[in-house]
Amino acid sequence: MKRGSLVLTILFVLLISLFPVQNISAEQATVHQGPVQHVMFFLGEADSSKTGSMSPSESSKNQLYELEIENAGVDKQRIAQFESSIGASGVIPSGTWEFRIDFRVEGGSTGGGNFTTEIEIGNEKFTGSQGGNTGIPFAPGREGTFVIEVSMDEMTVSRGDTIRVTTFMNGGIIWSNPDDDSKAIIMWGGPESASGLYLDAPLLDIEMMEPNVDGNQVYFPVRFHSEFGDELAIAETLTAKVLGNEIGGDPYVSTTSTGVEVVYIWTSPSDAESGSYPFNLTLRPQEGVMIQAEISHELTLDGSSSDGDGWYPSNEPVRTGGTNLHLEIDVNQVDDRLERTSKMEIEGAVATWIRWGLDNIGNESLDSTSWWRELGDSGSIVGADGLNNRVVDDSELDILENYLTGSSRDLADFIDRALALESNSILGGEPFDLEGALDIDIDMNGQNSFGPEPITITIRSSTVLDSGSFVFIESFVRSQSQTYWTKVSLDATLSTNPLQGISNVFSEEIDSNHLRIGIAENVRVSFSSDERIDDFRVTITPATSFIDGPLTGLFLLLAILIVSATVSVRGTRNKARSPSIFWLILSTSILLVLYAMGIRMTLVLGAGVGTFVLSLIIIFISPRHRIDGLDDVPNKKIPVIDCPICNQANPITSDERPLRLPCGGCGKTLLIE
Repeated sequence: MKRGSLVLTILFVLLISLFPVQNISAEQATVHQGPVQHVMFFLGEADSSKTGSMSPSESSKNQLYELEIENAGVDKQRIAQFESSIGASGVIPSGTWEFRIDFRVEGGSTGGGNFTTEIEIGNEKFTGSQGGNTGIPFAPGREGTFVIEVSMDEMTVSRGDTIRVTTFMNGGIIWSNPDDDSKAIIMWGGPESASGLYLDAPLLDIEMMEPNVDGNQVYFPVRFHSEFGDELAIAETLTAKVLGNEIGGDPYVSTTSTGVEVVYIWTSPSDAESGSYPFNLTLRPQEGVMIQAEISHELTLDGSSSDGDGWYPSNEPVRTGGTNLHLEIDVNQVDDRLERTSKMEIEGAVATWIRWGLDNIGNESLDSTSWWRELGDSGSIVGADGLNNRVVDDSELDILENYLTGSSRDLADFIDRALALESNSILGGEPFDLEGALDIDIDMNGQNSFGPEPITITIRSSTVLDSGSFVFIESFVRSQSQTYWTKVSLDATLSTNPLQGISNVFSEEIDSNHLRIGIAENVRVSFSSDERIDDFRVTITPATSFIDGPLTGLFLLLAILIVSATVSVRGTRNKARSPSIFWLILSTSILLVLYAMGIRMTLVLGAGVGTFVLSLIIIFISPRHRIDGLDDVPNKKIPVIDCPICNQANPITSDERPLRLPCGGCGKTLLIE
């Protein structure tokens, strides 16, 4: 009887989840619980000895991992293992789960393999296999996803219970031609990857809290009780509505002991009256999964048009709610140093976290793992005013700026751990590589109260320009299972001095623009948020010869062009000049384009010398000027007169006397009487 009641309860919960909305009339209630069909995506490095992780958030799929399936010559060989937690307490219904993994086959052989998957939850273990006698087929050049089904029994689980998925290969892969280096590769973790555990299990409980009316603003707090609360509370996956109208703007998200609290702010119309207001929340953590909940609140509205005091969470906000980052880097060479200015414009959850953290420096209730707790423990807050007053004061900004300026290691730690960015890429090197004093400016952009509005952090650092190559810019967003940065853009430029050239610009997985403009060489790398690139590097090799300097090279190139122009004009005084002029214009255009494109200066100058040699050849083969009327009397003896100045023989083609005849050599006028 007890089992039958449990089954009926599960069926009722499943039936409720099929309806688009659960509508509960109460001030506060848990309105969604039970199993949810979803995917736990495989993440992180995993192999026969390392264990990866799993997450229900599609935004966590930000790095592709590949693993070659190797034959170890054993009957049962562990291939990969992934581990995570049950999201919420509840009941897992009996049914079939699926282990899916993407694969790719290289080489010319056809093969087959037998695989087994084990799923462990607590002390329970469930096993499924695929392949049979013939094995899963691996055809040359094939890509796909193989699926292993695992039958699950009904069981009760608690939030935080460990779930572990392990896949094994039985007896290795049998190849039709094992000597041609054929291999099978499994893949997971990429943005387009379908690899994961497809399951039906409790994911989260949604608790709709009592709203808070403050002036004309109403705050609707919602708590996600889940091990994956911060991964599910992504602004892009959440939609909140009041009276069927969507609430604009991103919600505030802060941590709780059982997950996160999401707060939506609704500005009531001026003519709104007190009464029952339905509040609807829709969560789409992954494609094909939609969780909806609705509750009706009795709101007492006084018709006030004031904004009130605003919302201020008691717990530290999360950084995973969705944040835009624009990084602007400007590098200039000053003598033998590279002066680097890195400007980060942060808007969204991380900006909210920074504002809250600045106001809570020294707050003893902060979690021991909080980065702001470490800043408070540094002792730099002694004597500071304006702490914990719900706004960011100048004294609080000074505390953070002084703390980061005082030590390059502390600055690198802030960038690496607090912002989940790569300090080496932003600062231009390791902390001990930095030279001189650091200069840091944090601009709230006029918004000192709690909120997600943009914050601009400007860091000025310098490094010594050593011989050899150096990394100008590389990937600056850290790979994490929890995504902080949902939109990322970059604009980085480097400029040399007039005497320092660039020998080579090597770009990996990104395009770069290299230009030479006379007084400097410029390199630019950029991408927009729609073109986001997470794995790239641009390496620059400075030139070692003074000839490669942009200003020196320009003078030498102009000298070559001037000599070429002079020789072309003087060498064609009594020859056809148009071929030389055409070549002079063409070669000048080519050389200037090569110069501006940043081609190595020695190559440009070599090309300039080559064009000069070709101009000499063109002068040599150019025909002499045609004498008018000479071709009309081919058999007539033409008298000539020698020029007394240059001894040039000049034909006399007219019987007119006296005759003034220009010399074809020097141009002087000859008089014949």
